[in-house]
Order: sequence, then structure tokens, then C-alpha cells
Amino acid sequence: MIEKVLFFIALIVITACQNPPPRAETGTYLGGEIVNPTSNTIVIKENGTVIDSIRLDQNNRFLFKFPKIEAGLYSFTHNEGQILYLEPGDSLLLRVNTFEFDETLTFSGYGAPENNLLMRFYLINEKENFSMIKQEVYQEGPEAFTKSILRFKEERQAKLDAFLKKNTVSPYFKKIAQAIVDYDFYARKEVYPMSHFGVDRVKFIKSLPASFYDYRARADLNDQDLLGLFSYQRFLINYFNQAAFKEYYMQEAYDPLSFTHNLHKLRLIHTQVKNDSVQSFLLTRTIKDYLANSNDKKGGETLYDMYMQHISSNADKQEIRNLYTANQKIETGKRIPNEKFISFEKDTVSFRSVIKQPTFIFFWSNENKSHAKQAQRLANSYLEKFPEFTFMAINVKDNFDTWQRTVNRYDFDRDKQYLYVGGFSKLVEDLALSSTLKTLIVDKNGFIINAHTNIFSSNFEHELLKALN
Repeated sequence: MIEKVLFFIALIVITACQNPPPRAETGTYLGGEIVNPTSNTIVIKENGTVIDSIRLDQNNRFLFKFPKIEAGLYSFTHNEGQILYLEPGDSLLLRVNTFEFDETLTFSGYGAPENNLLMRFYLINEKENFSMIKQEVYQEGPEAFTKSILRFKEERQAKLDAFLKKNTVSPYFKKIAQAIVDYDFYARKEVYPMSHFGVDRVKFIKSLPASFYDYRARADLNDQDLLGLFSYQRFLINYFNQAAFKEYYMQEAYDPLSFTHNLHKLRLIHTQVKNDSVQSFLLTRTIKDYLANSNDKKGGETLYDMYMQHISSNADKQEIRNLYTANQKIETGKRIPNEKFISFEKDTVSFRSVIKQPTFIFFWSNENKSHAKQAQRLANSYLEKFPEFTFMAINVKDNFDTWQRTVNRYDFDRDKQYLYVGGFSKLVEDLALSSTLKTLIVDKNGFIINAHTNIFSSNFEHELLKALN
């Protein structure tokens, strides 16, 4: 422990005094400071698998020495999370304020330039996405749309070229950084035909010039090195959404949550993706989203069996097996499992003690503040339209102080706020909660009307009306 503390102090001093800082002589280190921590640990992962959980000290700092490491993408999570790029010998320090996680995350130490660039690209992408929605770029014609997103790509390429002139980095990192520039562009091209508001989506897709898809010749469906990149994930998911729709568009309207869509999507992923890691990621993401959002018991059984035949990852297989079993506990007509919660006044309550009228239940955490704020606003607006209902807003990942502080800061309705302290895995087991996007609708006695809806869905108002009837 003394060795770690001394190294941490030395690393801070060296980082402050030298430019560039030296590579660690022995081992690879990640350390840093969490301002306004929401818990006393951070979690480090590689390809979604936990490497270790590290405790913060009394000054909200941490230091971790990797026992063994290969160059590539990693991630760290402290309520919210971000990717990291690490190479053997790196001595990387991070600092982040949880109140504005992405906006305040900065790096110093050996390996900092690479990670600061990745963070810069992430924030640029968020800004671009907001601008595209505001300016309705996805509603432009094919030529104008391509021109708009090509401008974003060229601006980012210029930033990358300038970075590479100033910094000496490994060929591996050059590949990662270039992939972010390229695959953000590719992903947006894949999203476009499915997001354009046309009278006839099929007719619109058929009208696209053949050159619109030229970028596909440069895209790789099997690059395991890029699997940790959000841009690569978005490209893959949207590529297969479009490919699946083209399999059934003559029979049914586009519905990414339908049985037909996911049947074709699973089949296409299995036949077109040869890399086991990429295939496992896509198959698992697809079946997880379907099981989390569908009330089709028979369809779920068919797709589950199909998934189990194709999946190569034992860990993914077990995760989906658990989710499938949990789904059987929340079928329509069953009473919701009687989980216990903490009220804002620190009382222990349960579903049975709280639910006295038709209720919709949604989940949130500080991991995604924009989601939390928007969900609360939507919930209140639905109560104005449907006064017969009430709602329960359940925080699933924060400690009591952080939860209370957020509720007060954003003026959430205290009487409808609850904190779950039983561990997220218990809700996965009991409520099939694969993400905080799930919303459940129950009657006044807690019997399930719909366990697979979403407060953000355009169909949610219809689901509430159906529940009343």
C-alpha cells in the first residue's frame, strides 16, 4: 500500500513537472481523482468483462496496477463510464467531476494525449448529434445529407491529422482514432434510410443511388479491435437493422422490436459475422433488447432457442439464460415481485405497500442524467393526461446521499421517488431489468398489465390507455 501511495505522489509530481511524462518502468498504472463521488469504488473493464473494482481512498483518489495488459480499449465506470486506451507501461491519471461527467473528464500522465483525443472526439460527436437533430439533417435529401455529415467527418479528420503531427503514437492507436472518424460517418449513413420521415420507407430506400452505400466496401464487420468503440457498435447495429428490414419489407412495416425483424437480424448476424467476439456482442445485444421489450411469449421462446444454438460465449449465454428466466416472473397477469425500497423520508416500503392505484414504474440513475430528467418530465405530463395513474420513479444504482441530492437539485416529485438498495443484479433476476429503459404498468393491486414498455416510446400513451380499458 505504501508503494502505491508513493508512486501516486511521484506520478502527480512528475506529471506536473515534465512534458511529456515518462513511461512507467515496471507495470501499467491507472490512477486518478473522483470529485463528488457517488460511491466508494470504480470498476475497470475489458470488453465488458470486469478486471477489478478499486476502492477510493479518503481523498477520493485511487491507483490501480494492471497485473498484465495488452494494448487496446478498456473502460472505467463510476456510476457513469467512459472508454480508455491503454498500452503496457502507461501511467495514466484521470480526473472527473460526477456532476458533469463527460465534460470534466481529463487525463494526464503517460498515455494522456491519446485519451484526451478520444474524449474530445466523444464530445464532438455529442455536439454534432444534437445539431443534426435540431437542424433535421436526417430529413434532408440523400445528397444534402451526405454533404452535411461529410463536413463533420472532414473537420474531425483535420483534428486527427493535426494531432498525429504533434504526437508520436503507436500504429494501434492510429487505427483506433481513424476508426472513430470513419465509423461515426458510416453509422450515420446506416441510420439515415431508417430515420428519414418519408411517406413510404420502402420506396425511399429503393430510390437511394447505388453510390450512397460506397462506404460499405471500406467497413469491416469482423474487427474485434474496434468492438469497444461506440461508433463501431452503432454502425454494426444499424447495418443489421437495415439488412433485416430488407428481408421482410414486402410483408411488414419496419419495427425493430418485432419478432420478424429480430428473427432475420439474428440469422443475418450469424451468417455474415465470422469473428466470435463481434458475433457474440451482436447476437447478445439483439436478443437482450428483444426480451426486454416484447410481450410475445412464443416469439421470445423461438428467438431464445435460436440464440442459444448460435452463441459461442458462455458468459453471454448465461446472462441471457438468466434474463429469459426472469422474464417468466413478469408475464402479463402475474403479480409484480414484491421488491423493497427506501422512500425519500428513509422509510422501507415495497411494491405492495405503495401501489394502491394503476401505476407505471420506471427506473433511473445518475449514470444518465439527461435520461433521468426527461423521464421525470414525461411521467408528470402523463399524469396530467391520465389522472387515474400514478408513477414510481426508482433509482437503481446510486447511494442515498447522491440520490437525495439529485432529486432536490432537479426538483423531482419526492413523494414518487424510491431508492433500490438490493443490488442491480437482484432486479435483473426479479424484473428482467436489462437497462433503465424498461417501464412496467401494473393495476391497483400490483398485477402486471405490461412489463415490456418504455416511457420514451411514442406508443406509451396508447399503452396507458389500453391499461385503463
